[in-house]
Amino acid sequence: MPVKTASKAASAPRPPRGRRTRERPDGRTALLAAATHAFASLGFDAADLRSIAAAAGVAPNLVRVHFGSKAELWQACLDAIAVEAVPVFVHLKMLADAVERPLMERLAELIVRVADFFSVYPDVRDFVARHASGEAERAARVTDCLIRPAYESAKPLFTAGIEAGIVRSRHPALFFALLNSAVNQPPAFPLLLHRLSPEIAPETARAMLTETIVATLLHSPAESRPLTKQ
Repeated sequence: MPVKTASKAASAPRPPRGRRTRERPDGRTALLAAATHAFASLGFDAADLRSIAAAAGVAPNLVRVHFGSKAELWQACLDAIAVEAVPVFVHLKMLADAVERPLMERLAELIVRVADFFSVYPDVRDFVARHASGEAERAARVTDCLIRPAYESAKPLFTAGIEAGIVRSRHPALFFALLNSAVNQPPAFPLLLHRLSPEIAPETARAMLTETIVATLLHSPAESRPLTKQ
């Protein structure tokens, strides 16, 4: 079941006790949302099961009932994120295969699609960013479950962009890493940018960032050449 992230789960008021209504998620779904946010914002070690249960509005013992352990809860969050990301992987593959469309157009759409996904699912963005570079075993799982499939889906398009001189990189993996770093800005990024430049409203900051990434990372084939390999 896809997880609906809950970036304010930790501070939200506890839902009323009793039978859940149709508007309230079931206990397992609520726990996944609260846990994804906790693991994303605090990391694995600092995330506390009782606090996660409280944020989800369920009894602490339900963590054990549904998931068994903290490690299994973390894995369930990763599995749910992978389900959430499947449409993105499909879209990237579709863009790579749509050779009848202009290459520049497809590369720009790819960047926008990835940036939009991280904007809509901030807890997913922060979960991946934190755990992909954390403890070795969990980092390997995040890489195998999310990062590698995303790269393999986009690699043909990046390779074509490099060969055409639109992407200035010696290897598609380098461009992939650069793109993810560019779109993976922290939650406070819009406010930080607003403090630097008050004319940039926080609600438009991420869209403006995406425009800047496209303009910066992609180059007209008529004005650029591929980097020669050394």
